[in-house]
Parts: sequence; C-alpha cells; structure tokens
Amino acid sequence: MRSIRIKLWAGMMTLVIIVLILLWLFQIVFLENFYTRMKVNDIKEKTIAVTELLNADKTEDFRDQMDILAYENSMSIELLDMNGNIIYETNSSGTVGKMHGMMNSLRSQIYEKALTGQESATTMTHPRFGNEFMLIGLPVYINQELTGGLLLSFPLAPVEDTAAILQRQLFYISLILLAAASLLSFLLARTFTRPIVDIEKAAAQMAEGDFSARIDVKQQDEIGQLAKTINYLGQQLSQIDQMRKDLIANVSHELRTPLSLIRGYAETLRDVTGNDEDKRQKQLGVIIEEAERLSRMVDDILNLSRLQSGHFELNKSIFSVRNLAGNVAKRYDLLSKQREVSIIMEMSDEQLVEADAARIEQVLYNLINNAFNNTNAGGTITIRDMDNGDSVRIEVMDSGSGIPEEEINRIWDRYYKADKNIGKTMGSGLGLAIVKAILEAHGAAYGVESKKGVGTTFWFELTQG
Repeated sequence: MRSIRIKLWAGMMTLVIIVLILLWLFQIVFLENFYTRMKVNDIKEKTIAVTELLNADKTEDFRDQMDILAYENSMSIELLDMNGNIIYETNSSGTVGKMHGMMNSLRSQIYEKALTGQESATTMTHPRFGNEFMLIGLPVYINQELTGGLLLSFPLAPVEDTAAILQRQLFYISLILLAAASLLSFLLARTFTRPIVDIEKAAAQMAEGDFSARIDVKQQDEIGQLAKTINYLGQQLSQIDQMRKDLIANVSHELRTPLSLIRGYAETLRDVTGNDEDKRQKQLGVIIEEAERLSRMVDDILNLSRLQSGHFELNKSIFSVRNLAGNVAKRYDLLSKQREVSIIMEMSDEQLVEADAARIEQVLYNLINNAFNNTNAGGTITIRDMDNGDSVRIEVMDSGSGIPEEEINRIWDRYYKADKNIGKTMGSGLGLAIVKAILEAHGAAYGVESKKGVGTTFWFELTQG
C-alpha cells in the first residue's frame, strides 16, 4: 500500500515537472522566434526615430545616429531614394550592402514594398557561409511625403547565441529547481501527513477498544478540525463505554435482587411454609411482585431498543392532555400516600393535542416515576400545561434535590442513571432515554430545567389538536 506521504510528494513533483516541461517547450519552440521578433521590432522603432531627424533637415545628425545604431547592432543600413540610388550607407562591415550581386532579387522585393509604404522583414542565408541574416525594409517619409526606403540587415547569430545561453541557463536552473522542489515537496508532504498519521494511529487504538487515545491538535484547518472531531469521538466513546459498564452493573444488580427474592420465597414455600395459607399467600404475592418488576425491566429495554431502531409507527389521535395525565397520576395514589408526596394537577379542561396517546402516556408515566425517585417525604410533584399558540407545553415539576449542572446533558442517555443507589429507586434507569426517543419520534421540543436543592422541571411540547 502506497503511503499518502509518497502520493502527495509524487503529486507535487509531477506538477513541478509539468511546469518545467512547459518551460522547455517554450524555450525550444518559441523562444528564438519570440526573441527575433522583439529584436526586429526594437530595431524598427529605433530606426524610425532616427529618420525623424530628416524632417528637421539634420542630415549630419542622421548619419551619426545611424552609424551608432549600426555599430550597436552589428547592422548594415542603406538609405535609397525613389529611383533606387543609395543616398546613405553605413561604414559597418555589414554584409547586405556588400552582396548586391548575390541578393539583388530579394533586395529588390523588399525595396519595392518600402516604396509602396509597406514595412517588411525576411530572413536570408549567406550562399557561401550559411549564416542567417534578417533583412528589413522600411519606407522613409520626409514632411509626410514618401521619399525612399531604408534597407536594414543584421546577423541572427547573436540572437541564436542568446537563445542558446538562455537554454543552458534554464537547464541548470531546472536542475536546481527540481532538487529544491523535491526537498520542499518532501517537507511539505511530511508536514501535511503527520497529523493524518496521528489520526490513523488514534483511530486504530479506538478500534481496539482504547478510547483514551487523543491527538495533539496544532492546525486550524480541515485536518485540525478532523483531529478535534476524532478527539471528541474518543471522549464520547469513552463515556458510552463507561455508561455501558454501569448499565450492565446496574441491570445485574436489579436482576439479582428480584431473582434472589423469588428463589428465596419459592424455596420457603417448598420447604417451610407447609399448610399456613396466610404465609403462603404473602410469599406468593412477593414472588408475583418481583416477577412483574423483572417483566417491566425487560419491557423497558425492549421498548427502548424498538424506539431507537425506528421500527415502530405512531398512531396519532386527538385527545385531552388533562384526562391522560389524570389517569396516569391516579396510579400513584397509593405510592403518594406511602411516601408522603403530593401530586398537584394544574391542567386546563380544553387543551387538546394530536399525538400517539399510548406513547405520551408512557412519557408522563416515566417522568412522574422519575419525579418520585428524586422527591423526599413532604415534597410535591406538579403537572401542568400551558397554551403556546400552535402547541401545548406540558411540565412535570418536582421539589426534589435537583440535578447537578454537569450531569444535565447526560440524563437522557440510555446508559446513564443519576442515582447510583439503584436499590432505592423505581425502574431500570432507562425511563428518560425512552422519553427522549418517543418525543423525538413526534418531532416534539423537550428539555429540562433544574436547580440544585430546589427541584427539577421536565417539559415537552405537542401540536394542538
């Protein structure tokens, strides 16, 4: 398997090589022609500027400037009148002026174009030595009147030599750039991939069950954000793993108690009770009660799994919130007297909602059950509703000990149970997780407000019917 570092390095080097190849193609295909055109245009502009001296009748200055121009560019210059007579010729060792016999045909073509006001340029090759030259024809105007033509010629060898020098320079520059790019690409690839390697190691540790792995985040880009997400994932998995262990311990404890009672009373019935009917009935009652407790616990686990899997349908109808809450509250009449906890109903008669009545009944049952678990003797549990326009807000408030602020975000989790002393509470500890699943299936808003030592309010909103 190829390392991502090698792939990144190879990608950057490929880009550098493509750029260098394009530069070489430009050098080979275009540079010499491009440089030649620039040279021709430069000479044309300078020559035309010098011919402006003829308009000012500065013949001597014209000759001096032409001699300088010819010398600087190793160029031969001829000024001809309309009849083809040479008015001026440089003293340079240029070639065209010395090759009249060999180049009369080509010179005539350039000269004729100049006399028609056209600029022209062409290359020619020395018939003996094979050297290439550039021949340029320019019309000459004096006081805006065409008076003749200029024939310019210069060797192309300096242009070719310059292009060759530039190509050699580019070759060495390319080698240096290639080495530098290779080193920089390697360093950049290592810099970019180091956090990815760290992320891969952390993910591998988590896959093996070690959720304590963390990544040192130094970047603020997408890779840094990914590392933060992996760290958050590890934190959440660690919490879930701990809560899973807690659930196993809690459920094991919950199961052990009723099973021990059932076994103990069953053995007593078999070995001790004899014909004492009152004692038999009392012991059978305990067995039945504990069996029902086990059944409720299993039902809670199955219901939560079914709700969270999404494999259930809501049977919505329009019903009275007051009637539903009242029916649930009546089930706690006996428990209310035993624990000396008052249930207060603050519900309006006309509030109707549209929801799955059976599921909302389960929500209210679990919330009231939770309130009893957290309310001491002499406390109160209040159930009330409020009209919020398109929805009805339902609240279940207790005057219990409240929930610590750091635990509020965890109370809805299926593996979390705030009261670690399971034996003193009712239920399996899954009630609030079931409430959350049902309300989310309804698309209902819900939440909890709590203050330590004052009490807790659970609320949810349902669509008005």
